[in-house]
Amino acid sequence: MDTKPHNNKPSNTSWNNVSNWYDELLSSDTDSYQAKVITPNLLRILDIKAGESIYDLACGQGYFANLFTKEGAKVIGSDMSKRLIETAIKNSPKSINFNVAPAHRTPFINQNSIDTVVIVLAIQNIENTSEVFAECSRVLKKNGRMVLVLNHPNFRVPQSSDWYFVNDTQYRIVSKYLSESKVSIDMTPGEKNPKKKINTISFHRSLQYYVKAFSKNGFAITRLEEWISHKKSQAGPRQKAEDIARKEIPLFMCIEVKKIS
Repeated sequence: MDTKPHNNKPSNTSWNNVSNWYDELLSSDTDSYQAKVITPNLLRILDIKAGESIYDLACGQGYFANLFTKEGAKVIGSDMSKRLIETAIKNSPKSINFNVAPAHRTPFINQNSIDTVVIVLAIQNIENTSEVFAECSRVLKKNGRMVLVLNHPNFRVPQSSDWYFVNDTQYRIVSKYLSESKVSIDMTPGEKNPKKKINTISFHRSLQYYVKAFSKNGFAITRLEEWISHKKSQAGPRQKAEDIARKEIPLFMCIEVKKIS
């Protein structure tokens, strides 16, 4: 496969500005959610077969594309960030075909040629989801599947959800859910230097929004899982309540859909 980045003239993306930070985060943090929660669960669900064709949409610096390749898949990856794709090519096997492209335009992939499309923690950063799902349907084979991992839309609503502690119990409060929103997310809340602050754009949509979008584009849901945090609180008066809340209120949602039309 060609490993040179195909530039499909994507629009500007906030992830170009945070590419170095994101690459360092995943490569250095062995206790990350990607390593401890998403990777084992995602590989279990995918159950990759040798030679399976996987399209890693919004692949970033190739973290998951590399894992899929190690499992025996033939992988194509794309991302809007040229910098992330350059990093992916540098740190990945030449067999992976990386492309710089927006999620809704994949002329480098033939129609009905892909077994599985994977979108990990990216659909929440993409605006035109219906166009993206339509393009995924185009490239998938008959009965092909699309697997998405996203921040749980019911409990993780940007700027409209938070933790609340009262009477030795930790709760998750949600002030808005059904309304769609577009917000700027501070990825480095502890950083005091304005020049080192990292911000990205995130979109909130309800679960019913996604279900309607799947149906509109010829997909049917075949699996839905909710994944909790692996982390534990340090000793203190709220430790027990915080650890219980982590086990009861999921952090991520994983949805598998199959192409039916």
